[in-house]
Amino acid sequence: MFYKYSFLKVLLLLTFPIAIIEKSLPFGSFLLFIILFAGLVRNPNVPYFVRYNACQALLIDIALIIISYLLRIFPIVELGSIIFIFTLCIFIYSISQCIYGVEPEIPLISKSVRMQI
Repeated sequence: MFYKYSFLKVLLLLTFPIAIIEKSLPFGSFLLFIILFAGLVRNPNVPYFVRYNACQALLIDIALIIISYLLRIFPIVELGSIIFIFTLCIFIYSISQCIYGVEPEIPLISKSVRMQI
């Protein structure tokens, strides 16, 4: 996808250190999930806005993992591109809402986040 959307390489550079840590440790992604969930989402000392966005990111990650497993079972190439564009739109929408200081309202995800916090 970086061939089609080369401007997204900047995002890759920003997340590269986290990806190295995640890939180098056994169960690195699970460890990162536990750290985010226990350290941010369930910690009442962390501001609500940070906890809300961390929980929303975790739930979006879980949804993408489920979708990726479904795409392995039913390999539809066009659907993968649509999911990438949809995820990018969610990312841009969430960033813009956070800049304005508003909670991003993503259907199904935001309601689940409020139940977790």
